[in-house]
Amino acid sequence: MVGTRGTDRPSSPMRDQLDAAQQLARAVAGDDDERFILAFHSVMNAVDGLMSSGRRGADAPGAAEHVRSTLRGTAERHVSSGRRGLRAVGEPTGQPPGSIYADPVYIENAKSLIPNRSRVIGGTATSAFPDCVAVGSKTGWCCTGTLVAPNVVVSAGHCRGGCSSRVYIGTDVSAAGEIIDVRSAVKHPKYKPPSENHDLMVLILKQDATATPRPLATDKMLQAAKSVRVVGFGNTDVQSTQGYGQCRMVDVPLASNDPKYGSDPSTEFVAGAPFLDRDSCNGDSGGPAYVQSSRKWYLAGATSRATAVASPVRPCGDGGIYTRVSSFADWVRSVPGGHWA
Repeated sequence: MVGTRGTDRPSSPMRDQLDAAQQLARAVAGDDDERFILAFHSVMNAVDGLMSSGRRGADAPGAAEHVRSTLRGTAERHVSSGRRGLRAVGEPTGQPPGSIYADPVYIENAKSLIPNRSRVIGGTATSAFPDCVAVGSKTGWCCTGTLVAPNVVVSAGHCRGGCSSRVYIGTDVSAAGEIIDVRSAVKHPKYKPPSENHDLMVLILKQDATATPRPLATDKMLQAAKSVRVVGFGNTDVQSTQGYGQCRMVDVPLASNDPKYGSDPSTEFVAGAPFLDRDSCNGDSGGPAYVQSSRKWYLAGATSRATAVASPVRPCGDGGIYTRVSSFADWVRSVPGGHWA
């Protein structure tokens, strides 16, 4: 999970940073919503970079020029000049073909997410989702999953084999937690690489976990959502080189299911790129994407892979595809050995 250390709620400095970035991005973009989202993304990452390097955010000497140069180097590279307003899916822009940043559903959902201070934009460590578990081999940890019944974990099909021997329940794999061996690991029968669809696996644990299982979201809940909360133990940088082991969460705007993103609309959904480059990443595979309904969180998806148009340079940070768990609910419950109520 591309994220940062912190508590389960955004801090006041983060809220101030969000307010300032929103104002500057709108000043730069005018009424062009696509440009506004890109500018906001660029400003947030520029200021975050300054703060991470030990400088005092936007008040540090040279920070304003750093933000401007980032906007010139990032936002303008993605947006064609002289264009205003929303663009239809597939309409040419200055962005790479099929970029998630031009998706009108993503743009609208991102606009609603930015001012929502109850949502986690910056990415943060969390202990609020004990049903989110680390999945590993006998010697290490490598994927993520979700407890959906006392002894049943849902994860990604591509984790089976080298990463399906045990699960860890806790907040950091380097700390004490509950470790349970896997009795059987069953990938969906239609998951047959190189095809990436049906990327789902069920783990039957040797004993019941102490954590409370997560209920599954309905299709109606997902259709009503504007964002999903992605949780996982994965790597914390867009190059996917470091940070695995701590449970983190971030809210990510939903995008459309246009086939150009590489998803199967009947069994998957797409969540666009987050702000501050906080995206699901290597090690988050199989981890939960939650939706909120009536103030409760439900499991909507399992992290599968990057979009087909994600940057070839950055493994993470440009949006992802999630297996819609509700499409496979009957199959999940049919795997032998599960302790269902």
